[in-house]
Amino acid sequence: MRGSREQGAAVPGDAPLPAGSADDAAPGAVAEPADDPEVPHDESGLLRDIARQGRRLLDAPAAFVAVVSEDGPTITVRAVDGPDEGGPPDLPGHHPSAAALLDGSPLWCGDAEAGPAAAPVTGPDDDGPLHAVVAVRLGHLRGYAPRRTVAALYLADRRPRTVTAGERVQLTSFARLAGAAMEKTQLLDVAIARLYGLEQQSARTAADLDRLRTLRSAHYGFIDLAVARGDARAFVVEADRRLGASVRLCTDDGLVVAASRPAAGAAGPEPGAPDGRRLVVPVLAGDRRMGDLLLEMDSPLADPDGQLLLLIAQAAAVILRQLDDSRESQARRALLNELITTPQPPGTLVERARRLGVHLDRPYVVVVLRPDGVSPHWASMWSAAFAARGDGLSALHDDDIVLLLPGEADPAEIARTAAEESGALFGRPVTAAASDSGSGPERVAVRYRQALRCLDVMIMMELAGRGVSVRELGFLPMLLAGREGIDQFIDATLQPVLDYDRHRDGDLARTLDAYFEAGRSPTNAAELLHMHPNTVTRRLDRVKRLLGPTWQLPSRALEIQLALRLHRLLTEL
Repeated sequence: MRGSREQGAAVPGDAPLPAGSADDAAPGAVAEPADDPEVPHDESGLLRDIARQGRRLLDAPAAFVAVVSEDGPTITVRAVDGPDEGGPPDLPGHHPSAAALLDGSPLWCGDAEAGPAAAPVTGPDDDGPLHAVVAVRLGHLRGYAPRRTVAALYLADRRPRTVTAGERVQLTSFARLAGAAMEKTQLLDVAIARLYGLEQQSARTAADLDRLRTLRSAHYGFIDLAVARGDARAFVVEADRRLGASVRLCTDDGLVVAASRPAAGAAGPEPGAPDGRRLVVPVLAGDRRMGDLLLEMDSPLADPDGQLLLLIAQAAAVILRQLDDSRESQARRALLNELITTPQPPGTLVERARRLGVHLDRPYVVVVLRPDGVSPHWASMWSAAFAARGDGLSALHDDDIVLLLPGEADPAEIARTAAEESGALFGRPVTAAASDSGSGPERVAVRYRQALRCLDVMIMMELAGRGVSVRELGFLPMLLAGREGIDQFIDATLQPVLDYDRHRDGDLARTLDAYFEAGRSPTNAAELLHMHPNTVTRRLDRVKRLLGPTWQLPSRALEIQLALRLHRLLTEL
């Protein structure tokens, strides 16, 4: 094997290594690899640099660093420097240097005269064996097994060579410095690994804190929905948004209180064990099972969502507890039943409504729903949840759901919302009718009868499954309600005119009848009545003040003409 340079040639970047002995070594002949700016700070790079520096130190043709362990013993080459460093040399495990280095000898030199007994090293090429000139122990390697494991620097040549005493001292000093550099590198690796572990742990801790903050915020939000609003529908819709799954809140006997999406004809949780798409979570209040949360999902929930689901179930217990059959809920149902059946509620009934948070002197709407084929308990649970959104009242009366909902919302919109939500939840069409908006405790029974007549007309006209208001159907409900309804229609349409004629002996109703019969012409009406046109004009001005400026609009004029004709027929009978 040929050397990598001529003897004594200077190598750029090489720093002199200090001698280990003042008598045998020349000062400045040995450099500390750890101080060389070109020396890398990883272990594999350091071992390669040690091999390079050692080869230069003795101007040996080849050098390599190997790990020597007592298992066998074995010698494993870790770094090579030389012209044929393309492949590691073949160093047998029973090489004499292995035992000597393991026994604590800092330096082992081959016997140039021993021939085969020196256990030559086979090189990677075919130029002949490498004679082990010297092996010097660098130090113990951390992290290797068995316990007695050392690193050694081997310097080899293909020709016999004698190592002088000065070279021995230089090698020993170099080995101590190289071992210190190796230890520093290994400690640095350990420190970096620990630092990386701490960074990972810190990142995990930060992620856990963020997750806990998110869960806490979500939990507070669901508790607010359950406690402050008691809105079961809004609760399950928010749970659907958070979990990405269809959510239904059910009582302990399987009745669905609210659903985030339309039901597929199911009235509650079906029996059977949960699977990957379906999950039933119990809703507990202490040791009592209030009901269940039923989830339908495309894939199993992730771990954070699973923890959130448990928090949602805790908050859902508040809603089911509020909707439980308590004294207050019984009082609210009883109050509404008395209001819709008592034409003139006494003051005590009004005071009971005020104590329950229902102010009958403010606008309200009465809605009647007909959920055919739905169990009364289920209908009662849903109606209580729906009415709770606006501090309203709910009751079951003659198999119908009756709602009294405070506020000034559009009655038609309220009826449609109630029909759609209940129909989607019950899995069958539900017909809903809403009265006009009004106020006053004495008008609750009137509004109820309005909505009930409207509901009967819808069923008769095959409009089941829809929601409408009395105003949308016009006068049809009253006309189809018999003599009482017809009288109410005449009063609602012509009451101011009829009262004027009754109290002042007027003739406004007959003038109106002639006006419409004459094609809305005051002149022609005057001829029919045998009076001056100015008299007809003055009477029509009086009608405008009594009925309002819109009395001649087509829809209003139609109702007036119909009411006039019905009034004439009834008075002539």
